[in-house]
Amino acid sequence: TGLARLAPRSWVAVPTFMGVAMVTASLLGTSKVLPPDATVDGTAPPLGHALVWAFAGVVTLLLLLGGLYVLKPPSSDGLRAAVELAAGLAFGAGLSISTMVRPSKVAGFLDVASGQWDPSLAFVMGGALLVTFPFYQAAERAAEPTAVLGGAWQLPSTARPVDRLLVAGAALFGAGWGTCGMCPGPIWVVLGACPGPELFAVTAAMLFGTGFFMLCMRLHAGHAGPVSEKKDDAHGPPAEEETDEGVRRPLLGPPATS
Repeated sequence: TGLARLAPRSWVAVPTFMGVAMVTASLLGTSKVLPPDATVDGTAPPLGHALVWAFAGVVTLLLLLGGLYVLKPPSSDGLRAAVELAAGLAFGAGLSISTMVRPSKVAGFLDVASGQWDPSLAFVMGGALLVTFPFYQAAERAAEPTAVLGGAWQLPSTARPVDRLLVAGAALFGAGWGTCGMCPGPIWVVLGACPGPELFAVTAAMLFGTGFFMLCMRLHAGHAGPVSEKKDDAHGPPAEEETDEGVRRPLLGPPATS
C-alpha cells in the first residue's frame, strides 16, 4: 500500500530490496539452483481460463462490497471477519494465478544474469499498483474517509522519515528473497503444497529472524528507559525577565499573555 499512497519510505524500501534481490539471485544463480516447478507448461491451465477466473473473483468481491455499502449493515465481528476472509481469498487467488507463489518463477525474474530472464512478474506488480493507486489516492484526498463496515479509516502515516533500520531491513529482505525465491506470504503456500526439509528450514529461519529482531528492539527499549523530565527546582527557579508591560516571563519560555 505504501507505493500506492506515495509514501517515501516505500519508494526507498522497494527499490532497495528489489535491487539487492536481483544482485543476489544473479550472483548465486538462484534460478539454476532451485528445482523445476511441478506444474509444467503442458499441464498448466490456459491463460484465457486464468483470466476468466481472476475476473470472476474480482467481480464477486466488488459485488459483495457494493452490497454491503448499499445495505450499510451494523458493524459486527462476524461480518467483518467474512469480508476479511473474502479479501484474503482474492489476494491468495491472485498470487496463485500470477504464479508469484512459485519460487522458480520468482527466481527467473530476479536472476537477470541467467540468460533466460522472465520479466512477467514485473507486469503483475505493475498491474497491482494500477488497481490500488486510484483507490488509495481517493481515500487520501477524502475529507473524512470511513470504512464501509464502520469505524475509522486507519492507515500508517506517510510522513515517517527514512532511517537506517528501513534501509538495512529492506536490504536483508532482498538478500533472502534473492536466495530462496520466497517471501513471507507465498512461503506458507509453498510449505503447504510441497512440504520438505528445505522449506521447513527457510520457514524456521524466517520466524527466528523475526523473533530475534523483536527481542533486540525490546531489550534496546528497556535499556534506554523512560525519558526523564528535568525539574526546574533542581537548579532553582528559571530565569525571568520583565517586559515593558510589567509582566514577568521565563527567558526560555513562550511570551506570557495577559
